[in-house]
Amino acid sequence: MKRPSSHGAMNWTGSLWHFGVNKMKKDEFWPSPLRCVLSLTGERFRVEADVAVNRANMLTRLWKYAGPGVMNSEYLLHAGVISMVEFDDDIFAAGNCYDQHQYKDYQLFCPYAYRLPKAEGILAKDLAVEYKYLTNTSEWFFIARKTAESVIKRNSQYKHAMNSYTWNQTSHTESVADDILAVSYEDGKWSKPYYDCGGGNIWMLTYTVPFFDFKNGKYFFKGTSGIDIDLRRVDIDQCNLPEGSTKLNIFASSNKCKTDTTQCVSLAGFGFRRGSYKCVCRKGYYFPNTTSAEKSFNGVVVEEEYEKLMLGKLNTYNVETNFQCKQCAEGCDDCVDFSPCIATYDIILRITILLLTLLVIGFLPMVAILTYKYSDLKIVKAASPVLLQIIVLGAFFMYTTIIVMYPTPNLVTCTARFWLREIGFSLTYGALMLKTWRVSQVFKVNSAKTVRITDKQLIKLLLLMIAFVTVILFIRTMVSPPHTIVGRTADNLKTDICPTDWWDHSFSILEVVFLIWGIRLCVMVRKTPSAFNESRFISIAIYNEFIMSVFLNVSMIFLKYPANPDLQYVIFFCHAQLTATVLLGLLFGSKALIIYKGEHKVEETSSHKMPAQKLKFNSKQKHSDPSYESISDNKESTECQEMRVLKTTIEKLMDDFLKCGPAYSDYVLKLQAMLEVMKNSKLVENEESQQKLPLSNGSVPNIKALT
Repeated sequence: MKRPSSHGAMNWTGSLWHFGVNKMKKDEFWPSPLRCVLSLTGERFRVEADVAVNRANMLTRLWKYAGPGVMNSEYLLHAGVISMVEFDDDIFAAGNCYDQHQYKDYQLFCPYAYRLPKAEGILAKDLAVEYKYLTNTSEWFFIARKTAESVIKRNSQYKHAMNSYTWNQTSHTESVADDILAVSYEDGKWSKPYYDCGGGNIWMLTYTVPFFDFKNGKYFFKGTSGIDIDLRRVDIDQCNLPEGSTKLNIFASSNKCKTDTTQCVSLAGFGFRRGSYKCVCRKGYYFPNTTSAEKSFNGVVVEEEYEKLMLGKLNTYNVETNFQCKQCAEGCDDCVDFSPCIATYDIILRITILLLTLLVIGFLPMVAILTYKYSDLKIVKAASPVLLQIIVLGAFFMYTTIIVMYPTPNLVTCTARFWLREIGFSLTYGALMLKTWRVSQVFKVNSAKTVRITDKQLIKLLLLMIAFVTVILFIRTMVSPPHTIVGRTADNLKTDICPTDWWDHSFSILEVVFLIWGIRLCVMVRKTPSAFNESRFISIAIYNEFIMSVFLNVSMIFLKYPANPDLQYVIFFCHAQLTATVLLGLLFGSKALIIYKGEHKVEETSSHKMPAQKLKFNSKQKHSDPSYESISDNKESTECQEMRVLKTTIEKLMDDFLKCGPAYSDYVLKLQAMLEVMKNSKLVENEESQQKLPLSNGSVPNIKALT
């Protein structure tokens, strides 16, 4: 058992200095760090130290009660120290060293067992033969003696036991007291770490505790029980302590990793030596050698190069790029090379869509101007120019959604997207629904009373609808503010997206319900005659929007995971074109075509100057139907004119059916009933007072003659 010497202590000091745990000079380094080391190792090897404590108390009991016949067996004592070494692999050696003349007639006696190199086993011998431990260098032995005197003086640490031996085959003797003055872990002493030069040639640490003998009613110091710890089995942690940690570690932060791009990770099993760590890349950096199986820098190599730098030798540590990791591509949280982590947009595709959208938006002012310019024409007036311009405004908002979706999603664009979409939808399809609703209200009346629902009334209803939608949007913005999240594409690339939640789903459901109501209105007015087929075009637009909205909402569910921003952009663009553009084409394109061909001039002339003898009933006379004129803001003179035209048309039809024979008598009766209703109306009475309009043959047809 090689005990610590001044030479060994200095070796230990030099080792600590190598670690750089303190910037003081070597001779100023001793006190505080070593106390920290002893405290740290004491807690680490508390279980092993308790082996020495238990052995000390056992020897005290044996020397007090066993007698010379037992204690004179050297084999028994050798077996005891061997068992101490076998108890734990961290125990390199164990010994029980007796004071002078305390065992037989030996001057010194110290049974000592230690591990042989190359795992050849454990050797037990008398260490006192080759090591006289009562010299001035054996501070550990004298400290144990002083500790024993202190324990004896306190006379308070007793362990109590009883022994009952076998009396015969059926009974035991009476119990006999087995009390001893005991020692505890606190009565022992850890030595300073030292290098066992010439012995095991390893760094070691020794724990020693005293044991006693008992004679003449008094306890006295008998010897020491100790263990030697192989510090090669002690891992040194040179890495930084976690933030807020109170763990005692004098080697903390002594690693030489370049902290800008790397961080220290401690490695277990390397023992008591520098470099028991590796420098791994920090988050957002990758190892330069992408083909290497080990993605870290060896701490031993880093320490060696740093030592060369300190000694002024040629080294690679001071090369800026050495022992450094490389930064990942933009947006990467972690990576193995410089591959991109953020999905890149298809710029050509997105610019093309943006330009097409701007081109379509550029036509909207032209449509609004032409609507205003030709607002006096019957083809435009019958469709309510103000509502047409509101539809154009709503389409503008819907197209603008594509513009705000062009850049990378952020708080502003995510908010603007659903505001523009919902406001635009409400304006466009709200106006369409109200126009269709007005027609349905007019033609479901069974009396001849004229139903007047003006454009101003419809605009008021539309404003109420927009106000309701705005309030809901405001509440949604305040309660659940829009934000962006990081989605993952099919290639596991990150991309910012505007997430959808139950608010978005609720708006989608409201849109679908609103469109279903519109479909119901379209069904109600499907057989109603309308000027220039506008009701039919409105119905087609509503059916189309319903189908496209369902498709869009279903597709958005499947486009969330994985995220595909370019495909999502294309789908929103196609949805806008297939709904808003188709709607504008149906409503405005048909009117523009009629105006371009000049057919509107013929219609206007025929509606004001139609002679009774030249009226013909065919499919091209639908413009004379009052479905829209009767509900517009015309004066009473216009209504009288329309009633005259309608009356003349009915009379002409009656003449035609009379010529066809009895098979058409039912139609003649229905037409005659319509004439009777018209005669009872105030408009016809006023007109008849000014000018009597006879039937085509000058008399009321004889209906009975037909039957």
